[in-house]
Amino acid sequence: MVRVLLQRFGVIACMGLLGAAYAASSAPALAEEDEFGGSPRAPGVEITYYTCSACHSFKLVAQQGLTKARWKDVLVWMVKEQEMEPLPPSDLTVVLGYLSKYYGPDRLARKMAANK
Repeated sequence: MVRVLLQRFGVIACMGLLGAAYAASSAPALAEEDEFGGSPRAPGVEITYYTCSACHSFKLVAQQGLTKARWKDVLVWMVKEQEMEPLPPSDLTVVLGYLSKYYGPDRLARKMAANK
């Protein structure tokens, strides 16, 4: 196969194809890349993703676009009305910070995904 590629495309093209094949083979699998539902890899992603997706799809979170105050209201409502386990204050701070930054009104996570 390499000989056919060399004959058809030349040495430079063949080396490029072989390099791309090597890079693809060493790249993480799609499942690893999408471990957090496509959320930005930043401090707080893990606790936020697993806290939210314990009860519902993270896609529901991603479409909200709420302010920090509204996210807090939603989390309080989930504890009171939906039997969500209350988060320790330090975890609540991290989750609220992550949600308001990446899934706030400006939808930063969506903008970052569009620029990939």
